[in-house]
Amino acid sequence: MKILQVKVVFVCLLLNPFMLFLPVANVSAERDIQVEIDNYVEAYLEEQRIPGAAIAIVHENNLFYSKAWGITGESGEKVTTKTPFTIGSISKSLTGLAIMRLIEEGAVNLEDPVQQYLPWFTLKDRQAASQITIKHLLTQTSGMSTYSGLSISDQESQDMGMIRENTKSFSNVALTAKPGEKHQYSNANFLILAAIIEEVTDQTYSEYMEQQVFSPLGMKHAAADKRSAYEKGYLAGYQSWFGIPRKSAVAYDNGGAPYGYITASAEDMVHFISLLRQQESPFLSKKTMDLYTTPYVQTGEHRYYGLGIRITNPDSTEEMIWHSGSTPDSHAEVFFIPETGWGGAILTNKNHILEEEALIYLKQGIINILHGEEPVEVPEYTPTVQFIMLGIICLLLAMCIYQLVKVKSGTVRKRKLWRISGVILLGLSIAIIPLFIYSTGSPWHSITLFAADIALLTLVLVALLAVNGISIIIRSFRK
Repeated sequence: MKILQVKVVFVCLLLNPFMLFLPVANVSAERDIQVEIDNYVEAYLEEQRIPGAAIAIVHENNLFYSKAWGITGESGEKVTTKTPFTIGSISKSLTGLAIMRLIEEGAVNLEDPVQQYLPWFTLKDRQAASQITIKHLLTQTSGMSTYSGLSISDQESQDMGMIRENTKSFSNVALTAKPGEKHQYSNANFLILAAIIEEVTDQTYSEYMEQQVFSPLGMKHAAADKRSAYEKGYLAGYQSWFGIPRKSAVAYDNGGAPYGYITASAEDMVHFISLLRQQESPFLSKKTMDLYTTPYVQTGEHRYYGLGIRITNPDSTEEMIWHSGSTPDSHAEVFFIPETGWGGAILTNKNHILEEEALIYLKQGIINILHGEEPVEVPEYTPTVQFIMLGIICLLLAMCIYQLVKVKSGTVRKRKLWRISGVILLGLSIAIIPLFIYSTGSPWHSITLFAADIALLTLVLVALLAVNGISIIIRSFRK
């Protein structure tokens, strides 16, 4: 026995010097990861020409990384991790959280019909409207289309009553699927949920979110209305024109807070991520949290939608709970990986519909770095569509000049060909915007906000097509 004790002591003495270096080695490894994230993010911000950003990363229950870059607002205020950004559709996750709070209190139930709380709510199909439940809204299976949601989005309304008014405006909207039939991502669903919150609590949506969600979670810089957002430090971001940031021309939309205009800082999002990792918390019980993050509806090969939250690869070691969000002048990502305990929030203050994919690559690259893997290469953004449109515009402008310079109209046969060409060009000028709306599934208003440069080029294109068409037709009648 004594010999064994001596051996144990001897081994401990041998290992002790190496054990002293273990904390130093861990700190060094963490520092290496942080430096790699620094370099990766800074290269991304420079390549994508993003004026300001803030990132926070947590591991288990500890803040691992927190940093901000650049400026925001008209006067170029310095961005910090306390600076609020509009978080786009991540607002849906927080609206969903508010509904879960009401469910836990017994104020509402998932299977309750919307009309139980909003008797005045209706649609073009009155019978279908009566069948929509709270669960249908949360899982985006109400039958309301993406287009219907966009039609009431980004209205820049300053009126605190617009949540109710916009919900009433659906009275003439037709569903594109039966309630519960399929997933259709729509801002309309979360607008209606906010109207339910206001009706049940007898508070404005903003007041309820502040008192029952932001404050209990410790989200000190978060807000759900314009006045509160600016008081807490929010400043508008930038729209992208040919990849170059331009001060936003879009105002905060009070009616859009439930689905896209909540403002929050990187520090605020850390508290949201901490809630996602907890099995039980004073905010919500384990049972209610499990309901919130259950993958109810499959939306892709490995993707699902919960009650306002996205889940990828559920029931596997690669499971990720996440959501992304964008407004005309911001883009954000939030994620949590239960298996490894990593979670993070990425907030940026510049956006364009064609540039949104890049942030998904950045998120995955950061996750790879955290897991000790090679970061993914973020594709370079080139405004190819805009350059092609510019080329067509130059061609049409040259045609205009040609019509002015060339007076003779040629033979009768040539005049007929000119006439046909003019009619085709005039027809294109009339059809191009409706075709654009149909092909993108978005109202023209949304296109002008999320792709302002393309919208302007389209209008110029339409004008030149019309001018060319009319001038060619007139010229074809000359003898």
